[in-house]
Amino acid sequence: MGANTRLDSLSDLIKHKANVKLICPCGRVHIFDAARLNRYALLRSWNTQLEALRYRVRCAECQGRGVRLKATPEPPTPADPFPRTEVEWKRLHRRLRG
Repeated sequence: MGANTRLDSLSDLIKHKANVKLICPCGRVHIFDAARLNRYALLRSWNTQLEALRYRVRCAECQGRGVRLKATPEPPTPADPFPRTEVEWKRLHRRLRG
């Protein structure tokens, strides 16, 4: 990434092959795959700007909101809350659609 690269949204992170590091005030750190988080956010009709997303995501430990989101080249941590298969993604989409 160049010195003038701004990573403000999930699509910017995907374009630059970066992941999202979530840092909670309780000290927990988790790394999500940016593409999977982007797909989940779009299914929920959330704004995909990192500043807006920080108030949507919640820590699994303390249930606190307002985590810090940063771009990172590190690989995602193994456990994530997103569907694993295309069938599960479609099931989630149908459920959210009503």
